[in-house]
Amino acid sequence: MKMSELEDSIVQEGGPSQGWKAYCTNTPRDKMSASWESGCVARGHLTRKDDTYVDGEKITGKKAKSTEHGGPVPDHS
Repeated sequence: MKMSELEDSIVQEGGPSQGWKAYCTNTPRDKMSASWESGCVARGHLTRKDDTYVDGEKITGKKAKSTEHGGPVPDHS
């Protein structure tokens, strides 16, 4: 993806113009910014890389939404 194409895909609100799911599934992780990668993980479109536990169950490597997006994973504060 060329830089001009990436800039065209950015909307003023700070999200991809094609929608989060399409962006997350069609863009390689090494081409995403860290912020957008974490957004994809929080929305449950990418697997988690950190050691995250929910109710004693390890969910590393699984797709799980954060509580902010209707899932079981508590937000890191």
